Order: sequence, then C-alpha cells, then structure tokens
Amino acid sequence: MIRRRERLSYAAGDLGFNLVWQSIELYLLFFYIQILHLPLGIAAGIFLVGAAVDWLFDPLIGAVADRKAARYPMRLWVLLSGPLIAVALWLAFRSPPLEGLNLAIYAAVTHVGLRFAYGCGNIPYAVLTARITDDPSEQLKLTGLRMQGAALGGLTAATIYALASGGDTPFLVGALILGILAQPCFLITWLGVRERVASPPLSSLPPAQEVSHYFRLIGRNSGLRRLLLTIVVAGLSTTVTAKSILFLFDRDLQHPQWGYWAALLPSAALLISTPLWVALSSRIGLVTTLISAVLLHATALVMLTIFYGHGLAVATVILAIAISATCGMSVMFWSMVPIAIRNLETAPDGTGCAAHVYALSNVARKLGQALAPQIIALSLALTGGGDATLKGGAVLPGMILAAMICAITIMIYRPTSGGRNSAQAVSRP
Repeated sequence: MIRRRERLSYAAGDLGFNLVWQSIELYLLFFYIQILHLPLGIAAGIFLVGAAVDWLFDPLIGAVADRKAARYPMRLWVLLSGPLIAVALWLAFRSPPLEGLNLAIYAAVTHVGLRFAYGCGNIPYAVLTARITDDPSEQLKLTGLRMQGAALGGLTAATIYALASGGDTPFLVGALILGILAQPCFLITWLGVRERVASPPLSSLPPAQEVSHYFRLIGRNSGLRRLLLTIVVAGLSTTVTAKSILFLFDRDLQHPQWGYWAALLPSAALLISTPLWVALSSRIGLVTTLISAVLLHATALVMLTIFYGHGLAVATVILAIAISATCGMSVMFWSMVPIAIRNLETAPDGTGCAAHVYALSNVARKLGQALAPQIIALSLALTGGGDATLKGGAVLPGMILAAMICAITIMIYRPTSGGRNSAQAVSRP
C-alpha cells in the first residue's frame, strides 16, 4: 500500500505540469490566431511542427531516461526541467515586435522549445507510475489521483487567465505566474516520491539499434499497437474539444467573454469525474469504460449541435457532459499504459522499457494533438472563417468529426484488456 502522502506528492507533479500544459492545450492556438493574427494554416502548422519535433525527441528522452535510470532517478528529471519549462512558457506567450515570416518563425521556435522542455520532465514523470509500484490496483489509484492533480492545475491555469483577460497582455501575465507556481509542485514530487520498482537491466545501444528497439516493441506486441492507436484517436478527439472552447463561445455562440470561464470546464470535469470513472472501471473494466466514455462524448456533441441555440446555459451543460466523457477517455488509456509496461517487462527476455513505452504513448498522444489544430482550422475555413480576423466560421463540425473518428476507430480496433497472457516477448537488445 502506498501512503497517501506519497500519492499526493506524486499528484503534485501533474498539478505543476498542467499549469503549463493547459496553457498550450486551451490558449496557445487561440493566442496565435486572435492575438498574433497568424493565418489559420500557419497557426495550425506550428502545432504540427512542434509535434514532429516531439516525435523525434520524446523517444530519445525515453531511451536516455531508461538507460540512465540506475544513476538518475526519474523524479530528478522532473525537478531539473521545471525552470526550463517556466522560461519557455513565458517566451511562447510573448508578442514580439515582429510581423510576417519573422513572427511565424519566432512562434514556431518558441513553440518547439516549450514542447521539448515539457517532454524532458513529463515523460520521466509519467514513468513514476510504474516505478512507485507494480500493483495494478495501486497504479490505477495513482493514475486517478494524478488526474485530479492535473485537474487542479488546469483549474488554476484557467482561473488565472480568466482573471487576467481584461488586461493588455493577459496571456503573457498568466504564463509568467503559472511558470513560477509550477516550481514548488515539481519540488514536492522530487522530495515525496520513492521509486521502489527497479528498472530491469538495459545496456546502451547505438542510435540505429535504439530505433530498432522501438520498432520491436511495437511490432511484436499487438496489445501495445492497439493501445497506441487508441491514444492517437482519443487524444485527437479530446484535444479538438478542449482547443475549441474559446472558439466555440467566440464564434459559434457569440459569447466570447464567457469562453474564458468555460475554459475551466475541462479541469473541473476532470476533478469531479475522475473518481467516478475509476469506480466504474473497477466494476466493468478499463476497455468497457473507455468505450462508454467515447460513445457518451460523441452523443453529447451531436446533442450540442441540436440544442446550442436554446441558450448559453443549455450549451454549457451539454459541453460539460462532452468534456467529462473526454476525462474518462484519458483516465482509461493512461491506466492501460503501466499494464502494458508490466506485460512487456515480465515477458520472456523482457527488458526495462517503462520510459520507452511512455515515450511511445506520448508520441501517440501528441500525434492526435497535432492533428487537432488542423481539424479546427479546416472547420473554421470551410464554414466561413478562412480569414483569422473575421468572426465567421464554426468549430462544432470539427468537434463532431473528431469524435466520430475516435468512436469508429475504437469500436473497430478496440484495445485489449491488458491481460498478462496477451503480451508477446520482446527480445533483449
């Protein structure tokens, strides 16, 4: 049994990371389009470039963290990355005296820097779930509490941005405050967590063999492939919904100021609904709960299309239901990751791969997140918002499209339950 104090210390890390991540998830695309006035295609393309860099560096971070785990504990990465993340967040939300191509280059460079700094701490942080304990029930509790820490971080971030929204530089002020607030959260994780589960021995490899090791992990385990695909489509649908909130109230519902307060919904829903999703999964299983959340999300967005003209309150309530469903999706697929790690590491000839698997999971999640701005930009353009300075265009069609992609994919190619017998051996490098 893990003591509650240690669980809370672990959750503090995700509180800190979500002070930063919610800034990226909810506000950065809106900042590029509405404040910097970048064209839709360029703004969306910056997220795609950032994700491409993540796809290169996240596996590298995972490999280095796994192979240096004996000397450098995972929680050390969390502590040392904190100041870098804070500086990168402040730079990303600056409005420099630039325009045209120079402004787009500045936005792209600072975006990539922020994503890289975030990955340096967040991937090792996620690995801690598998290193604190190898008990699946304890891992589920840790994941649930971690998600609630993330919710508190998101609520704090959304509240600060909402309170600062009346000023001249609300996003820059908010980013500065949040970067500072994140530092003690990382310190608490560093001081309060114990890494009890040692990583199996893993020797250093040349870069080419390291890449082949990743391909072996994916190619020889169908359960891992299904899980990664689930993370891609669930991440896509979840991110489109979250990133669309400010646009939804600004363009679809014509209540822009309320959008800043509605941005609290993802974190509030995560805080409230996580214990319910965890309890439900304990009764009916992770996969069934995941499918239930996916179907609820798609249904709620269709209902929003039908009833959003009935008033702001009705639209907000239905949106809250849709967002609560995305919380269930996230809790479930992150709960499946440590199970996949255990299956791989305990298989015949298994090796330490926790950071490798979390790196792959992050790459899958970021692929979905990278595609999300493309769907939002396409939805805005096709419905009349091709010019970022206009108030035309709607995001609701894009939200529904992403939800349908997710539902159809998971129903056809659903993830496995994560049973130990389903794991296939990954040969020792």
